[in-house]
Formats: sequence, C-alpha cells, structure tokens
Amino acid sequence: MNFVGKTLRTGVAAALLLAGNTTGAQGDIGDAGSSFGSPGTDLMRIRAVVVCTGCTLEEVQKVQPSFDLYQLRHRQGNLVLYVRWLSNSTRWHRVVWPPQLWVRGEEHLLQRLTAEANLRVEMAIEGTLSNTRTLDITGITLSG
Repeated sequence: MNFVGKTLRTGVAAALLLAGNTTGAQGDIGDAGSSFGSPGTDLMRIRAVVVCTGCTLEEVQKVQPSFDLYQLRHRQGNLVLYVRWLSNSTRWHRVVWPPQLWVRGEEHLLQRLTAEANLRVEMAIEGTLSNTRTLDITGITLSG
C-alpha cells in the first residue's frame, strides 16, 4: 500500500511539474487566416521589382532563371515580378504555387504597377493574399 501511494504521489508531482514548465506556442494552423479580414486571407507586404510587362514567366526564366520570379495576371495583361522580401513567406509559398497569381486593385494602383517608368524600380506592395491565389493590392510605394 505504501508503494502504491508513493508511486501515485510521484506521478502527480511529475505531471504538475511538467504542466507548470510548458510554454505557450503560437504557430501557423493552415489556411485558417488571420484574426482580421475574411477567412483565408492575410495581409502581405512585398518588396519587389517588376522585371517586365506583357511577358510570361517562361520567357523571363529562359534569360534569368530564378526561384523568386512570379507571373502576375491582371485584367490588362501580365507582368513578371522579382520578389526580394515577403512579410509572410510561409503563407506566400504555401498559397502561390505554381508561381502565378491573379492581381486586382484600383486602376491607379495597377497603372503604377505596370508603368514603363517603374520597371526595375524597387517597390513596396501591400495587399491581401487569398486562398484563391489572388493578391488584392491596397497600396504601392516606390523606393528612391
């Protein structure tokens, strides 16, 4: 009887010790989305350079192979984007495969994105990325 009691007390003490030493962890839980916005969308911040407009990803990769090239399609055509930095690269790489996605936004934002004068100029793009591989652009800031 003494042995059973001692074993029980040791087991309870070990369980309490382990429960007290655990730390909370927060991680990516799939496509659940963020705590704001509609489910399955996340705010993205991207630093990128438009390599060309009216071209395809395949054409650019023949000349300049890179894993950081993405083809964006919009209602006026295509463009290829070289991505230098992503605020949420885990979500981006999970959603954007193959490296092609649709892009939407107000007309002035799409014009800024595709303007000939902005080719090869680093820009910061903000928007939401949905599970349907659509980037809804909400802002574009040109660097320098």
